[in-house]
Amino acid sequence: MYENASAVLVALSLLTLVLGVATPLLGETEESTPEKVILATTSVIWDLARNVAGDLWTVEYLVEPGKNPHGYEPTPADMAKAQRAAAILYNGFNLDGWAVKLLSGQMSGKMVRLTEGLENYVLKVPDGPYAGREDPHMWMDVSLAVKYVDRIREVLTEMDPENGAKYKANAEAYIRQLLELDDWIRRETSKIPADRRFLVTQEKAFQYFARAYGFKVGAYFYSIATEIEPTASDLVSAVERVRSSGVCVYFVETTLSRRTMETLQREAGGRIASSLYADSLGPLGSGADSYIAMMKHNVENIVRELLRWC
Repeated sequence: MYENASAVLVALSLLTLVLGVATPLLGETEESTPEKVILATTSVIWDLARNVAGDLWTVEYLVEPGKNPHGYEPTPADMAKAQRAAAILYNGFNLDGWAVKLLSGQMSGKMVRLTEGLENYVLKVPDGPYAGREDPHMWMDVSLAVKYVDRIREVLTEMDPENGAKYKANAEAYIRQLLELDDWIRRETSKIPADRRFLVTQEKAFQYFARAYGFKVGAYFYSIATEIEPTASDLVSAVERVRSSGVCVYFVETTLSRRTMETLQREAGGRIASSLYADSLGPLGSGADSYIAMMKHNVENIVRELLRWC
């Protein structure tokens, strides 16, 4: 995926070029200049940004809630959004590389990587086709989500310094909520005995969560790239890890098929527990339609299921 652009990306790149050439010929129309719109590649970034922007900006997303950003293919409608946005917030570290490839030419000045400056906190992908690359799921540690919020505040203040005090106040109020969330997660997860603090998930998206809150990653099928189907050896490895750790509770992710986890259950026993959110928020009304709600959903389910055990 990351080495070779898809036909869709090529076609949309040509569309970008055409739009870029055509725009000056249209004159200074409303469509030819950026609107007061911030565009986020994912729904997680969208929610963080709207809490800082408040009512001063319209914040939109490319990958809608409930969808997987890893293998996302942009549409012409996405290109239209990007054209009118003043800034495009993306995660980086291989999560939304399609956005970088598509937009980093003519729109490179709009692109803002929220993980910039966080290299000292990075965990690497340990195995699989992207072994050694950065794990992008930094927001799964709430203390790192706080750093995303600080970066968003900096960006908005730079673009709109007259409202800098408002962005600062919004960010500080939201960060207080995030720090309360972080404390709550630590209290809740402390209820789980040490010998049960293992996470078996489909994708290794909980590595930062595990480091922050005292868990071990027991097993997984996808090291990062969920668009690449697990091999037979991946399944064998997952079964061996589950058996060696004694884990009997497996979590599925909301944006992925249950099929691989059902295969693990047949081979290793145990049970499939609740669904967790990682790469995306839930749809409106799902109970996980904001970052804070998503993290609470995950923690409540992890605590309940691991206390129940087999």
